[in-house]
Amino acid sequence: MKSSFHKHIATVGLLTAVSRVFGFIRDVVTAWLLGAGLIADAFFVAFRIPNMLRRLLAEGATNVAFIPVFNETLEKEGFEKALIMARNVTTFLTLAVGIIVVVGEIASPLVVAITAPGFLHTEAFDIALRLTRIMFPFILLVSILALMGGMLNSLGHFAAPAAAPIILNICVIAIPVVFYKFIPFFSSPADALAWGVIIGGIAQIIIQIKPLKRLKINLRPYLDLKDPRITQVAKLMGISAIAASIYQVNVLIGTLLASFLPRGSVSFLYYANRLTELPLGIFAFSVGNVMLPAMSKAFSKTDSTEMSNLMGKSINAILLFTIPASIGMYVTAEPLMTILFVRGSFSFADAIATADALKMYSISIWAIGASRIFTQGFYAMQQANIAVRTSWISLVINVVFCLILMPFMKHSGIALASSIAVIVQLIILYYLLVKRGVSIPKTYYTSCLKMTVAGFVMALCIYPILKMHFWTQGFNTYSVSMLMACIVTAAAVYFGLLWIMGIRKLRG
Repeated sequence: MKSSFHKHIATVGLLTAVSRVFGFIRDVVTAWLLGAGLIADAFFVAFRIPNMLRRLLAEGATNVAFIPVFNETLEKEGFEKALIMARNVTTFLTLAVGIIVVVGEIASPLVVAITAPGFLHTEAFDIALRLTRIMFPFILLVSILALMGGMLNSLGHFAAPAAAPIILNICVIAIPVVFYKFIPFFSSPADALAWGVIIGGIAQIIIQIKPLKRLKINLRPYLDLKDPRITQVAKLMGISAIAASIYQVNVLIGTLLASFLPRGSVSFLYYANRLTELPLGIFAFSVGNVMLPAMSKAFSKTDSTEMSNLMGKSINAILLFTIPASIGMYVTAEPLMTILFVRGSFSFADAIATADALKMYSISIWAIGASRIFTQGFYAMQQANIAVRTSWISLVINVVFCLILMPFMKHSGIALASSIAVIVQLIILYYLLVKRGVSIPKTYYTSCLKMTVAGFVMALCIYPILKMHFWTQGFNTYSVSMLMACIVTAAAVYFGLLWIMGIRKLRG
């Protein structure tokens, strides 16, 4: 288990890192084409709607509902029965989400009005409506992709599902650059970006076909609504739809409230949130994707000791990188946003405003990663209802703090409210897991304390470099060199201190 654990995390982490690099390039291209004004706000609202539904119906609920039941069937009844169950669920989900897409296309004006009420009776509303209708089918494509990835992950294949976002990002980059800048096929860069999302969704599915065939997985349509397993999956999906994507739901609430703030606020939050997803995608979500099948198998064998060890191992792996990411992004928010994004339609003032949001989001990077593992533990135990209850509490806290902080912190208050909500949710999830006999071995607490101390010392060591304000001229050789010096120094100090304190490899 130890070697496969590290191997799978390395595979998923590496491919996710490549995906995040292309995701960053995608954001740079988006900022270059759209800036942070009216069209950008409209695009991000339109993209947020199918993206949120993607997390609710596909990557979130589908994975956490499907994988435990698929693994349970695989363990107890064998491959053939598990395959029949997978075909049944795939057919059912395709039909159900297809209906949602049709309804969504018809009700798009209402959906946009609810998501961004501040856009009503403005040009931004019309643009967001058109873009929403282009991108809404994306949720059907990614729902199918999520089931394919769940089957592959459960059978020990992690590469193709982890590589899928790379293909999506390449399409979203290439379509507007080629068919708007070089060949004026689209009249608007926002339209080109929206069609890039749809084409990328199709391409993601295509690359899963070969590994599925290699594992002899045939997904011919098959529907048996009397099968108790489809009822089991559907029930879990319904329960976990919100809980599996609570962070994204909180972000969506932020988008809704930001639509009432000055122009550009939606874009500031989007760009800041995207940068925080870099370490989360590479480390937290990679570990979570690898560990969910393993934890569900441990639960199916009623092995609570293995569950606790897997939980501790996962938390240790995530915090090793997300603690320094939280601290590092907070102290380098302004140079990061200025050097990475100031060009074209994206101004220096936009970078400063986005950096303010990044600081507030970065406070909870470590908590988001840890919460994902705790939530995965409940899903593995098929107790999604517990995660739902904590998610509702988190939602309420998020809304309350948004309303408290927005009047004097503007968009930064929305980001801070999201961080507060996630940290509270983490505390509640931990308490409930311990009550159910799943506890992290004590040796990991000492490691976490050492990581935190090393992270703060790291920040103190790069502070003199940051006092030089090397980023004020934007992107140039000097500013990039100094930023790289900050990053290299921070990494050397952090991992060097951990080495001195005895943390020289992941436990387990």
